[in-house]
Amino acid sequence: MEAALVKTYLINFAYLLLRALIYALACFLAWRLFDKMEKLDVREEIAKNKNVGLAIMIAAIFLGLAYVIGQI
Repeated sequence: MEAALVKTYLINFAYLLLRALIYALACFLAWRLFDKMEKLDVREEIAKNKNVGLAIMIAAIFLGLAYVIGQI
């Protein structure tokens, strides 16, 4: 009985790591896609010009992506 429980925990942990990897990859691709589509330099706008609205929009994109991936 105990060996089956350990096996279940290991399978669940591997599934967790897989989902975390998928989320990280999706966030990276979403950031790159948004950066390519946007006409201005997003990093410069947020860091140098202190554009809080753009930073909130980027955060909303990542949170929405996390919600969608979490529902899978």
